[in-house]
Amino acid sequence: MAAEFPQPLAREHGAGPGEPEAGPRRQPGRVRPARVLVVDSDAGAQGTLAAGLVDAGFEVLLVAGVQAALAALGPEPGRPGLVFSEVELPDGDGFSLCGLIRAEPATARLPVVLLSRQQEDFHRDLAGGVGADDYLARPVAVEDVVALARLTAGGRTAEATFESHTDTLPLAQVARALLSGVRSGRVVLSEDAGWFAFRHGLVVDALFLGERGSLAFRRLLGFGAGAYAVTLGPELHKGSFTMDRDFLCDVVLPGLERFEALRARGLPLASRLTVDFTRLSEELSALPEDVGEVVRLFDGRRTLRAVLLECRFPEAVTYEAATRLFALGVLVPACLLEERERARASGPAPGFFEPAPSVEPGGREG
Repeated sequence: MAAEFPQPLAREHGAGPGEPEAGPRRQPGRVRPARVLVVDSDAGAQGTLAAGLVDAGFEVLLVAGVQAALAALGPEPGRPGLVFSEVELPDGDGFSLCGLIRAEPATARLPVVLLSRQQEDFHRDLAGGVGADDYLARPVAVEDVVALARLTAGGRTAEATFESHTDTLPLAQVARALLSGVRSGRVVLSEDAGWFAFRHGLVVDALFLGERGSLAFRRLLGFGAGAYAVTLGPELHKGSFTMDRDFLCDVVLPGLERFEALRARGLPLASRLTVDFTRLSEELSALPEDVGEVVRLFDGRRTLRAVLLECRFPEAVTYEAATRLFALGVLVPACLLEERERARASGPAPGFFEPAPSVEPGGREG
């Protein structure tokens, strides 16, 4: 199960029903962070959500109802750039609040994420009908809320598209957050390097470097880099596989964490390695039978990154195998082996100031 929020924080200032908090929560020493409006009459749940956002660097404004939220979304400057709202509110509901936000030209493109402690079957359709950017069932993971905030705080286009970068928000984090909600859409890397499609809490398709399906999705999370766009909207094509959030968190993400740990301290992905067959013959009896599937790919021309993408084993497994083979001397830098072979072919070089022996006519050595 995903990690839930820490214990709720107490309110800094008391407020009556429907009244804004006396002041926004902010972290000291920060340069004007993005402002988030949290709408909830439950002080404990509201404080918990605010604590997670503040820890992530956001400035949070707390209100308790629909009317207070509309007042907080008044004229610039100071208008929040993102709204998290509970569905059940004392003077209305989050769906109607979202509809009012969309109806006002000044806030029509303001990102709105709805939260609900009591799910209903019709909520998903209703959230889409009022233009909510997502709908999450509580309890939710703090990582997912922060990821959605980072994704959406920059604002949405008329096509409900958000833009981000893997340096700011890695694809693994945004995928996990999107699968926590109910919306459908597509995440596309810039320059058509790859994409994945999601629908109602499931990844349903992916394409990366010519591969398609679950393998493409896993490699996209591990190797995809750069700017990307998240577009919300109907994802109607059949797709090539399905993956839910539990499988992503329990299987895919732990493997990805192992892979990232190896990248941080292991062989550079740009390195070119080749096989020292003498060492291979010495170590072969102690190696697993299927190690040949890894060894055969190291031909001195492919980079380690290319090998990881071509091998059918999980990336972390292949990386660990390559690291072990390198430590045993079975894999060596291609340039090193080339220099060694050239030295063997040319024979030992004569020593300095040591004349080569000569033979005079008649067969006697000079």
